[in-house]
Amino acid sequence: MRPETIMLWLTLLFANFASSTATESILVPVIDGPWWQVAGDPDLGPYTREKQQPVDFGVWQAADGTWQLWSCIRGTGCGGNTRLFYRWEGQNLTDEHWKPMGIAMEAQAELGETPGGLQAPHVVRHEGVYHMAYGDWVNICFAISKDGKEFERVIQPDGKTGVFSEGPGCHSRDAMLIQIDGLWHCYYTAYLQDIGYGFCRTSRDLKTWGHSSVVSYGGRVGPGKFNNECPHVVEAEPGVFYYFRTQFYGKQARNWVYRSTNPLNFGIDEDSKLVRNWRLAAPEIVVHQGQYYIAALRDDLKGIQIAKLKWVRTPQLGESVFDFDSDEARAAWTLKSGDLASVFTNANRSDFNPATEYFIGTAELGDGQFDDARTGVIESPVFALQPKRYLLSVSGGKDVEKVYVALIHAETGKEIARVTGENRNAFQKYPVDVPATASGKAYVRIVDQATAPWGHINFGGMYEDSLSQYIE
Repeated sequence: MRPETIMLWLTLLFANFASSTATESILVPVIDGPWWQVAGDPDLGPYTREKQQPVDFGVWQAADGTWQLWSCIRGTGCGGNTRLFYRWEGQNLTDEHWKPMGIAMEAQAELGETPGGLQAPHVVRHEGVYHMAYGDWVNICFAISKDGKEFERVIQPDGKTGVFSEGPGCHSRDAMLIQIDGLWHCYYTAYLQDIGYGFCRTSRDLKTWGHSSVVSYGGRVGPGKFNNECPHVVEAEPGVFYYFRTQFYGKQARNWVYRSTNPLNFGIDEDSKLVRNWRLAAPEIVVHQGQYYIAALRDDLKGIQIAKLKWVRTPQLGESVFDFDSDEARAAWTLKSGDLASVFTNANRSDFNPATEYFIGTAELGDGQFDDARTGVIESPVFALQPKRYLLSVSGGKDVEKVYVALIHAETGKEIARVTGENRNAFQKYPVDVPATASGKAYVRIVDQATAPWGHINFGGMYEDSLSQYIE
């Protein structure tokens, strides 16, 4: 582990020592001060066009200490898909208006690259060598450099530059590299049947890459084929990863951030790991001398800007709707039907990890025993539901028809939300956005009508979402 990384983690640890523990609170990225522009709309000579735009880019420090920025310029006169790489150089990361250095790279059709198809350069330094990952409209390709300025393409045994792809017509692009526990992870996006996925492949040597895994798609953002652009991953704490995913560019810019302890799962068509969204596009996170910075596109798509970034610690769970630690509050819950042993339990036979001592577990018998054959329906007392975001703490079996937790509108009897488990007992947070039209009186219904293995559901409470201030 690099000394700079160790120092950064220790700084975050001690700065938040008085706060909640890691199991009770999380870090959220926040812009810390004004933006400064480092790159603009470049002069491309005969390729210059009025509507050209600097878009996906990479920022890194070269061997001589200068800062390099390469951007994909789209809408140029280079032909084909109109894209090429242009570069800027700055003496300091905090300087404004870096020096334009000219066109850095154009697609080479003789190497199998799509004319005008260069996209999203990203650079890391490893063992004294700079490695650039980039897209050629179809494939993810690589180039290397000793000084971090002049790059040479890595030609594959077939005489082409393409290393891997999700296939023709899938538009594999926007690659980024990060080393996790000695294993290189390459995150990128592509679309299959008009669904935009975040993918990852791993390698030990930055040369041979394994099969792809889907790490993100869908959820609240939706499955659109351009809804997982510019994936970018940061390890903000040891073993805690943040995935930045762009949905829109320009004046409607929108980026979504997910937090996970598993770098291969940031939410597969669900939002339990979502920690914020914000109005920016194609962000890249840079750490220099213990300080975080964030680079992103300008809203007018005519340049690239940088700002300081900080991490703010906030509780994972906000105020609880139900006090499961109160005997009186627990007594207000009723078993409407079935043969469950009890409504509440404090069982510890499995890795439940509840936020409170007591929780609802439909299979729990006590003394470390359980019975999936038990069934029943449990309901909460009626409470006032506000138009806001809540989190339901749920685990247990996965069957949305037979084992689930439902939020019910008391006046109409209609379901506002229904959540099932993932065939595991560790509690997970499931967000529920309550619109103004659904506010009023409500209650929670826990249903267990399954008798097979994993025929149970656990409910650890309902909480206001402390991250609501970061999520629109």
